[in-house]
Amino acid sequence: MSSNEDGLFQTDAFSPSDYIRDRLKGVKVGDETRKLKQLRSEMSALNHASQETLKNNVFRNYQQFIDASKEISHLEREIYQLTHSLIEQKQVIENLIMMTDDDKTSIHTVSSHSTTTSNTNPIQILMQKMEGIGGILNNMSATEKVILYSEMEQFDVETKKPVQKCMLILLSHRLIIGNINAAGKYVMESTLSLNSVAPVNVKDRESGAANAGKVLKLLIFPESRCYLCESARVKKLWFDELEQAKREILHKGSLVRQATIRGKRQTVKERKAAAAVIEERATFQEEEEDVGDEEKNDNDISWLSELPAELDDCIAHRDLDQAVELIHEWKQCPTKDTVIDIQLQMRENTIVQLLSDDVSRPGAVHGGPRAMKKARTLLTQLGRGTYATDVYLRRRSAMQRNAMRDVTVSEEPISYVKQLCTLYGNAVSDIANEFRSMPQFYCQVLQWCSYELSTLLNLIRRHVIEVAPAIAVIAYTWKNVLHTMEDLTAIGVHLNFEVNRLLSTPLEKALQTNFENICDAVKVRISEEKWRPYVLDSESALNRLVEELSDVGINVEWAISANDESRSSLNVSQNVVHFARVAHTLSKDLAPLRLSPIQVLCEVYADELWKMYLQHLADNIRDGAVFAYSTTFILTMVLPVCDKILYGEEGELIRLIDQFPSLAPYADPSDEEKQKDEEEVAHV
Repeated sequence: MSSNEDGLFQTDAFSPSDYIRDRLKGVKVGDETRKLKQLRSEMSALNHASQETLKNNVFRNYQQFIDASKEISHLEREIYQLTHSLIEQKQVIENLIMMTDDDKTSIHTVSSHSTTTSNTNPIQILMQKMEGIGGILNNMSATEKVILYSEMEQFDVETKKPVQKCMLILLSHRLIIGNINAAGKYVMESTLSLNSVAPVNVKDRESGAANAGKVLKLLIFPESRCYLCESARVKKLWFDELEQAKREILHKGSLVRQATIRGKRQTVKERKAAAAVIEERATFQEEEEDVGDEEKNDNDISWLSELPAELDDCIAHRDLDQAVELIHEWKQCPTKDTVIDIQLQMRENTIVQLLSDDVSRPGAVHGGPRAMKKARTLLTQLGRGTYATDVYLRRRSAMQRNAMRDVTVSEEPISYVKQLCTLYGNAVSDIANEFRSMPQFYCQVLQWCSYELSTLLNLIRRHVIEVAPAIAVIAYTWKNVLHTMEDLTAIGVHLNFEVNRLLSTPLEKALQTNFENICDAVKVRISEEKWRPYVLDSESALNRLVEELSDVGINVEWAISANDESRSSLNVSQNVVHFARVAHTLSKDLAPLRLSPIQVLCEVYADELWKMYLQHLADNIRDGAVFAYSTTFILTMVLPVCDKILYGEEGELIRLIDQFPSLAPYADPSDEEKQKDEEEVAHV
């Protein structure tokens, strides 16, 4: 392979098909396959040689490669540090640019490269750049200043193309717009009050992908204009400064109104105090006092006549805090005018409606409880605290229903109950903590908690108790509900009485159904009782049974048959072992339900089950080891364990043996052995 061909392979214009075609020129017909195989062998040899060369170069230059890697890593670290430093400096510069100096000579300018804070007199710069603005800039008051100016391009949203170059100048109270003329100098086109200008965000689909985030849209009634800024940062700067300037205008107007109102009220109070002093000093000055009262009434009526317009302005700008304050001052004013009072009452109703809409609108639910707090507080200040609390709690009910609806009813009812109880407990805790400092609304909060509790228990009854009425499921359900109620009682919300009222009937029906099924199964076992040893399949099966009963506190090793060679049988009948399991499970499930409203029913059913089985043992007393062992097993092992689980240390079930005197010898192992000895002596 020649060096020319090596260079050919390395060129960007190399074409494998053209190369193969050139190599096959002049080859005889039928020799193409042999020629291609030969070419393939050459290519394979070349590939192998290249790999060997590459490997040798790697081994030969390994140390240089390591050194170069270390140097690259070091350079990357330095580049990262440099980049980080530049970013910090950039942020510092941008923060300095965004700062607004209170000095009149301070100005934010947007150049073609960046936005900078310039100490040069901006008025001279602007008068040189734009014609027709000298009168405006020279006659600015001490409170006005140049905030921002920038060269932009008017943008057509439909064609998504710039139309003409413009210059925008933002003052404290107005916006100046100028267009460029044929001489290349800007000429003032219009000057607009900031009250009639509103900046609006432009969506990317309106401005186009190339100008996304750069288009500033201004609503100038009855039309709108779009301007293309140099960058997204410049557009954001203009948007923020316009909003800030409008807010300052509103704030200053509010301060002026408040000062005017307070001045008038203060004048009235001073004249009233002066009139009181004059009344105390001399009675002959009553005429002057009457004049003062007339002037006071005139000032109050003058202030009241201006108040509807002030409230309309506050409502239009959604300044509801100021509107509520004005309503308070109106109600405290001693002078009343029927016509004005009707107008102000209409404004108050409008404010209440606006605040109610803020609380009750569907979007308020997604903002969470804190999103509705301001409107609720303002309604409380207007004397609508009960109404505001009611609307707020209805919104919380909607949130709670949505959350419970999202909980999936699965095949594990206990998990479903836990999730519902957790949602309810968290909601009630949040409400209780929020209204802890407002005791006047405790009745409404308690009523809401009771209503939501009924919803919770209805879901549990419909999806758990009525669907899967097993005693174990009922017991775990009650334990979860009781644990939730205990947590709420700890924070001052006691609703156990409501739980007892709402769950007593469903629990009673479910327990009755289960107990009837258990009694039917035990009766069937009693009818099939043959008093035969319980023979298991193997010794390992017997060991598992012994371990199973031992885990629950029931010892049965003493009843293992000693005569059985395989040692795989018990001198206790199979039905007795089955009853032991049933009785232990029933006692374990009824134990937590004794704290529920069906406590008496649980005790009655437990006594009824044991009386039935003890009656069965008393009616079937007979000779034989199986009966003796089985009865002793029930009376000395199973009955005490179930009694302790169900009643603790009280020992209620154990007293049932006194009702069956014939079973007394089996309840005491010593009496049983004594009886056996007497029987053996009599037999001899």
